[in-house]
Amino acid sequence: MASGVVLIRLGLVAALCLGGVSRAEAASPWLAVACVTTEEDGALLERVRGQSSDLPVELRAMPAPPWEGSPQAQWRSVVELAGAHHARAVLWFQRAGPEVRIHFAQPASRHLFVRTARLEGAPGALEWSAGAEAVALVVRSALRAVEAGQPLGEVVEAPPPAVAPREDLPLPPELWAMPPAAEDDTPLRWQVLVGGMAVLDGYSSSGHQGLWLGSGWEFRPVRVRFQVLAGLGEVLDDGRTEVELDQYAAGLWADMTLFDTGTFRWGLGAGVGALAFSRKTESRFKLIQATQPKFTPAVLAGPEMSLRWRFSRRVGVEAFVAADAVMGRPLLGYSEDGNFVVRNEGWGIRPRGVLALVVMP
Repeated sequence: MASGVVLIRLGLVAALCLGGVSRAEAASPWLAVACVTTEEDGALLERVRGQSSDLPVELRAMPAPPWEGSPQAQWRSVVELAGAHHARAVLWFQRAGPEVRIHFAQPASRHLFVRTARLEGAPGALEWSAGAEAVALVVRSALRAVEAGQPLGEVVEAPPPAVAPREDLPLPPELWAMPPAAEDDTPLRWQVLVGGMAVLDGYSSSGHQGLWLGSGWEFRPVRVRFQVLAGLGEVLDDGRTEVELDQYAAGLWADMTLFDTGTFRWGLGAGVGALAFSRKTESRFKLIQATQPKFTPAVLAGPEMSLRWRFSRRVGVEAFVAADAVMGRPLLGYSEDGNFVVRNEGWGIRPRGVLALVVMP
């Protein structure tokens, strides 16, 4: 009897687990692409997003010129756009006087749902707002139908294959195919960077290496981050004295996007920060007087260039190349017969390279 109760309980637990997994899979979001041609299209899309915020769907705006040509040619463009972005549906609007036509296409089932709504006035006006809500409710109904597996509209006949690509109409960069994991339209994203650095400082031929940490916010054109550089200790030995030199830096850096495809980003910027030197000297001869342990602050500033490869939606690898100007760096030396002898002067301009892992939660 006890063993039977145990088996029943185990069966209930397994059923609950399987039910939770199936619900989690059913709630996974899917992608719908909205072609935005005018500012009014963008305003309508925002209304649609507000009405559909409770649905497991991501509405992604894609700038695109108005589709022209025969219905078969337009449908072929819809299929190509959906395939390039792995989208289940494509949405676009066509304005004709006081009316707007809503097109909702599902390439997988070859269904095209078209409805007309009255839209008077300009975006922001009261009468326009009422019409925009009607448009948003129509799109919401179509999205719910796709989610339920019940496509709306008429079945479109399969168009004949294209004879050859038209060289006079290349796709704009925003429509280039990208891996789904690398696509992201979030206008503001927090990120964390962890990596290693190498700096040629002039105190030794090999420079110094260490840990590089960064954290900040990335906007569309500009990224601002706070970064910390913790160098490993250097031991400088010239046969007369031995100097243990540690370096630490922290500051604020900003860069502007020069080129961004979603997968690759190239940026150029600059920053300023504080650099701290900590040194301890040991003399090897009695006639040489070693300097007491000392802490020296300095100012760090200079330009920086970065190149990022984002191999997934949340993770990427980024390389930085910089030239840091150091003001207030210490002169390393010793006192011999009452005279100060310089042994390491350091460079005023220090090349720096960083390779880091980027995490964008």
